[in-house]
Amino acid sequence: MTARRAGHYHRVVRGTRVLSLHHASVRVGDLARSRAFYEDLLGLDAAPRPDLGFPGAWYTLGESQLHLIQQAKVFDDIDPTDPHVALEVEDLGAVRRSLDARGIPYRDFGGGQLWILDPDGNVVELCERG
Repeated sequence: MTARRAGHYHRVVRGTRVLSLHHASVRVGDLARSRAFYEDLLGLDAAPRPDLGFPGAWYTLGESQLHLIQQAKVFDDIDPTDPHVALEVEDLGAVRRSLDARGIPYRDFGGGQLWILDPDGNVVELCERG
């Protein structure tokens, strides 16, 4: 995990090391059409998905997942429903402390994940294993 400062990246505090790619999410306009593509054409097997309050589908890809999200943009700034990659970190508490100390904004609902923007405005989810 790195933070941008004056055009350079500096290593963030211990415990924020990225362990793996947890999932990648894409926004879809027609879930049925997208499921046909990913399941019928590509042969992906659907994974269990909790009720998140909006339509979607999850697929297991080795140790990672692909998440389809059929939801209009919810927030103007950091939006967890935007297309994003999710990176698993060692210690989400250490990540929160580091972001707070650096004044880096993030969206946090108090669970096992939070969302930030990279320097180009792409959403990055940081989550704990489990």
